[in-house]
Amino acid sequence: MSSQTAATKSKDTSSSVPIHKEQSNSRNRLSDAVARRAYELFEQTGRGDGQDVSHWLQAESELIAVPQIHESSSWYTINYPIRGFSPEDVQIDLDSQRAIITAENSRNTGEADNASASRETLYLLAEWPGTVDPATASAYIKNDSLTLTVRRVDHAQSANA
Repeated sequence: MSSQTAATKSKDTSSSVPIHKEQSNSRNRLSDAVARRAYELFEQTGRGDGQDVSHWLQAESELIAVPQIHESSSWYTINYPIRGFSPEDVQIDLDSQRAIITAENSRNTGEADNASASRETLYLLAEWPGTVDPATASAYIKNDSLTLTVRRVDHAQSANA
């Protein structure tokens, strides 16, 4: 799998967030999570037929956050709060049309005798307003906020290339 590593800064330390140029892993994980939640909704509503689309759409709305994309000059930028996630918890899969960002961690809760692990997962899906060049992408986490920046492809330049 082809990937690029971008410099990442988290409060006092430097780290990196990998940016993968293929989305197969994240896309499959996201689809599986939505399918599991849609099936839970199906079971909760008495297993009645004919509600599969509404269950799927509800599952997507519950699980997937759509970050706001800011455009400046020829760059697109996403800023999204990801409190409680370290750079190692974040995976960014990016192609010329979209970015799928997955943040996942496990936390121990309670005292040592009654400790239990809880898993927190965040899915972000950004559909770029125009075509981007994945090779220009960079990402970092600072003050519990993820920033992802990627350069827009100028259609006049891509037609001449």
